[in-house]
Amino acid sequence: MSNFLFDLTTNLALLAAVLIACHLCNLARPDLALNGGYAYLMLVATAAVFDATLTFCVFADAPSRYGVFSTPTAFVERACAYTVTSALALYCAHRMRTRMKKVKAGDAVVIRTSAYTQSHLPM
Repeated sequence: MSNFLFDLTTNLALLAAVLIACHLCNLARPDLALNGGYAYLMLVATAAVFDATLTFCVFADAPSRYGVFSTPTAFVERACAYTVTSALALYCAHRMRTRMKKVKAGDAVVIRTSAYTQSHLPM
């Protein structure tokens, strides 16, 4: 259980770092529109493939040396931590996508100042 909590904490810290980095990139260059949730999903998918390869191919060849890491239960704990943080990343990606849709939709308040002009205030 402590390994799962450590893996979960590490993955949450990585998720926060990726979300912050993508947000800062979006602030620096608004034309990029990076989505940190999807970037983290790609990172986790790559990590899961490498983790499975290491667990079942590399570490399995030397169980006396890597016994703690080569067990299938250790991989399942790491995979569960990947799954929990991936679900959170999908939630963050969905929120970012809906927020960007609202910004692109041009939700502007129209104020009628006279019969000839209208003021548009972006919100």
